[in-house]
Amino acid sequence: MAGSTQVNASGEMQVDVLSPARILARTKATQVMAPGAMGYMGILPGHAAMVAELGTGELVISGSESGAGTKFFVAGGYAEVVANKVTLLVDVVEKQGEIDVERAKRSQSRANERLASRKGDVDYARAQASLLRATGRISFAAGR
Repeated sequence: MAGSTQVNASGEMQVDVLSPARILARTKATQVMAPGAMGYMGILPGHAAMVAELGTGELVISGSESGAGTKFFVAGGYAEVVANKVTLLVDVVEKQGEIDVERAKRSQSRANERLASRKGDVDYARAQASLLRATGRISFAAGR
């Protein structure tokens, strides 16, 4: 049937995590939990075809070939699900050990200062996005 998805015999799906700079993961998995623009979404084998905007938060790939769940911090991008393949095209993606916590804390402080400022030249949406990314990085690096 055209457009239908089928679960493969192993109950897994192909998952690719790609950024403009590099390929972070190409693996088989049983579940993906991704931060969508409107909240977290779970993707299982056999999921209906979709394209969704990614938000900021923790991406978890469970049942991957590496054994335990694989985790990344992501901010922005898109998730595409087609025929048991999940492709995550992410703007910002980092592994836990790659996050510079001190830099994230400085970014968080700058964003808070901009948001507290009452000056008309502050881009509040950009400052809020920066604060969300910095706070997310700090939490992710701490394992929360």
